[in-house]
Amino acid sequence: MAYTVQVFLKNGSYSEEYANEKHDGADSPENIRFEWEDEFRIKGVFSDVVVKRDDVFLIEGEIGEGQVFSFTLPNMLLMELQAPTGSVTMGFSEKAIDGYEIDKDKQHIIVYLNDNEVIENPMPGLYVVLSDFPKELQG
Repeated sequence: MAYTVQVFLKNGSYSEEYANEKHDGADSPENIRFEWEDEFRIKGVFSDVVVKRDDVFLIEGEIGEGQVFSFTLPNMLLMELQAPTGSVTMGFSEKAIDGYEIDKDKQHIIVYLNDNEVIENPMPGLYVVLSDFPKELQG
């Protein structure tokens, strides 16, 4: 079993009116609905999806040879896929959230992000606005 996760970055310049008028409601090269889409699967047997608003996401890792880092990312929407063996957490900057849908029966999550700020995707399941991303990790 697995959850399918789709993350869309909405194009703030997209015009539904133009799409309807000129292209029968469809996107066109000069009027795209989404700037990009990410899709991935998270494998496991999950009992629930818990959403936490305005929470903190802990990012830890290693840079180079043995240089360890640990940062907290504030103002995050967290989605925890809970399982008996432990949970899997995805994080999204609250500033970037435009909406989300969770279908537990079909095990499908859709997240819509706005393009008000540059969004970093430093690892699968983490989408954070550049202004909230640690300066020490920006390359």
